[in-house]
Amino acid sequence: MSQRSILNYIGIAILILGMGTGEFLYWRSLKTAEAAADGESPYDSRVYQQDVERTIGVFGLIMAEISQSLVKLGEPGPMGIAIGVVSIAAAGGCFFVASRLPPE
Repeated sequence: MSQRSILNYIGIAILILGMGTGEFLYWRSLKTAEAAADGESPYDSRVYQQDVERTIGVFGLIMAEISQSLVKLGEPGPMGIAIGVVSIAAAGGCFFVASRLPPE
């Protein structure tokens, strides 16, 4: 088996596993979003924002919003998309390197 074939097989495996995992995570986020659509986050309410601003100040409100946005990065939807994009890039790299190798 040549190095070219091995790289092509690795690229196919990365593509299938990465896209499958990314699609599963994204699908799961859609199902949980439907379930969570009934109740909104307590961090988005105006009462919470006024309470934080009153006790900590404007800087505390900004820091609370930044921390909530960082928490949202770990949610399944964006994570699934990121896994899909990275797997496409990694598989494309394997295919590119395999195409540059001399045929045996």
